[in-house]
Amino acid sequence: MSDRPTSPIKIIRARIRANRVADAAWRTGVFFAGFFLIGVGLVLLVLPGPGWLMIFIGLFTLATEFTWASRFLAPLRLKLEKAKLTGKKPVWIYLLFLGVTIIGVLSSWWVWVNFER
Repeated sequence: MSDRPTSPIKIIRARIRANRVADAAWRTGVFFAGFFLIGVGLVLLVLPGPGWLMIFIGLFTLATEFTWASRFLAPLRLKLEKAKLTGKKPVWIYLLFLGVTIIGVLSSWWVWVNFER
């Protein structure tokens, strides 16, 4: 077996890594794209939208190029791999969604009661 990449995306990435300037530009672009997604996710935590999803997408984007982001996501990846092997969702996922649902219902009720039309 050879060490040459076979998929088109890996071939393009190998060519970019071979050039120092292109590699630096690529890593800079990934850096700004990842933190942009994290920033959008933080904004969407207070506005309607998928805030946590955007934050995790930003972290996964950063993890493609930076080892510190990959190490940050390592515990999450281990938990997801364990859940995939056992074939069931971990209990903490159910508890998380239950907590979010309770908070959402209670906050909606509070707004409904306290702000008259």
